Amino acid sequence: MTLLVGCSGSGKSTGFESLLYPLGLNSGKIMHAVRSCTQVRLVFRVGDTRWQATRPAVHRGGYVCFENLSDPTVGQVRRPVARERGGEQSAGEFVMELLGIPLLGSGGGRVGLAEVERWMALRQSTIATAYLGGGSDAVRRLTGRVLLGLHDEHIDGLQQRFQEAKSAHAQAKASAAAMLAARRDAGLPGPMDLEATEQLWRQEHAAVAERVQQAQAELSRHQRHVAELDKQRDQARAAQQSARRHTGAVEERLRQAQRHEGRLEGRLEGLKQQTSVPQHCPQCTQVLQVDALPDDHCRVCKQQDRLHAQRLADQATRLAEAQQTLASARQACGRLESELARAHEAEGTARQVVRAAEQSISDFTRSTLAPCRTSALAHEKEAAHLAGRLEQLQERIKEVGVLAALEAERDRLLEAKDQAHEVWKEAEKKLATELKQLVEQWSHHFLARLRAINPDVRHAHIDPETFLPHVDGLAFDDQAVAGGPQTLANLCAMLALRDLARAVPTVLLPLFFMVDSPLSGLGGQGLDGQMAERLMEQLADAAAVADADGTPMQIIAAVNDPLAHPLTGVREIRLDRSNRYIPAQLDAEAA
Repeated sequence: MTLLVGCSGSGKSTGFESLLYPLGLNSGKIMHAVRSCTQVRLVFRVGDTRWQATRPAVHRGGYVCFENLSDPTVGQVRRPVARERGGEQSAGEFVMELLGIPLLGSGGGRVGLAEVERWMALRQSTIATAYLGGGSDAVRRLTGRVLLGLHDEHIDGLQQRFQEAKSAHAQAKASAAAMLAARRDAGLPGPMDLEATEQLWRQEHAAVAERVQQAQAELSRHQRHVAELDKQRDQARAAQQSARRHTGAVEERLRQAQRHEGRLEGRLEGLKQQTSVPQHCPQCTQVLQVDALPDDHCRVCKQQDRLHAQRLADQATRLAEAQQTLASARQACGRLESELARAHEAEGTARQVVRAAEQSISDFTRSTLAPCRTSALAHEKEAAHLAGRLEQLQERIKEVGVLAALEAERDRLLEAKDQAHEVWKEAEKKLATELKQLVEQWSHHFLARLRAINPDVRHAHIDPETFLPHVDGLAFDDQAVAGGPQTLANLCAMLALRDLARAVPTVLLPLFFMVDSPLSGLGGQGLDGQMAERLMEQLADAAAVADADGTPMQIIAAVNDPLAHPLTGVREIRLDRSNRYIPAQLDAEAA
């Protein structure tokens, strides 16, 4: 047993908080000294294995790192403080797994480390006012059964199935009742009237549906005709584009022929100039004197040109060929001009065909297709309106069948609920005897612990349903408004439960107990002082007794004043305002 001894403000409660914080618990107030640390580390032992838990202290979330100090080869285990959406195991769940305590229940009634912590640590703020720190009877009952080793996965599964069957039956029952009430309040007609109305509306809908079918058939025929007209227009457009391309090709060929004709004309002109006799001197440009000069003599040098006849013949030949080529080119241009005129005419004709096709489509759409489409849409709208009205009527008719089905399902679920309840209760009955025996042993130890502190106590027991302590016929909340009687009931009930755990190996409660201010509500003088001394003796006695396997119990308590008399197996850690549990608290407050 370890006692943290010191005045108020010396950090005793902070020390308790620092012991629970690394396990992933966020219950209670996180003291400033804990928050001022970079991280908080706890070394603890479960069975023969020593573990180390390290958690950052900057915020409530984050991760806790667990290390197996007995077997370093295991490696570090990292768990989030709170279970995340992915379903990763939380730090508290990992600690529960180490302790061998199953995670049972669901929702607000789930047994987790926070619920078990109430049975392992009593806090200063509630030790003299609330049993196990408060909480609902249902959660306390479930947690107590789990720690006693009676509420296992099988029982939990049966209970869950019963709750699910109960919820399903309640929902079906409420649905059937709500539907009956709604039909009564709305004054809805009976099934016979609904069926007659349905027959009449079906006939109306069938007649309109037939008209819709006829209108759609006619619309489809007109649309096929429009599609044929579109096809003819597309063909005319293709012919027009082909004629336009042909016209362009002819124009290009004509331009090339005209350029060729111009080149030939220039060549002919040059040949004519070459065949002409020079009239002027090429040097001084004066008129040459050719009087009495024969034709075969040069007009410049006035010498006889022996090749004059041959040159004249060659020039005449070239001139004749050039004239013939030019004539052929002029004929080709004439033919191309005629062809271009015909191409322009064909293009104009194709353009007229396209315009006629587009006009035909427009006229048919305006005069025939659009009115037919409007008529078909009107018929479809009327049919949809009738179908919607008929569908609504069918829903009302269906409600009658749904109501009957709901009532049948309600009765079936009632039977299933009763069966699940019977199976669960049967399993509970099998455990009732064992629960009674365990609670009787617990109550025996409870009375012994109470009498060792207060010999005036006559009767004391633990309620097997709620696990609440009763002393001399009074329940916990009736023993006092607050103070010593409730403190003693809290402490003795937990010491007695650990006495039971030492004797019964199936009890899952760890042999660990942490008490903040066990002397709350007890004075230091007279009978209160005597009971306070005996209470400390009982705590030391509980810590000195090991279980059947030799596992010792560990108790950590916090008191304001040192023990009046030394107790065997009790170690005191003295604290004061200058020597607090977490020394860094001084620096944090000074800052």
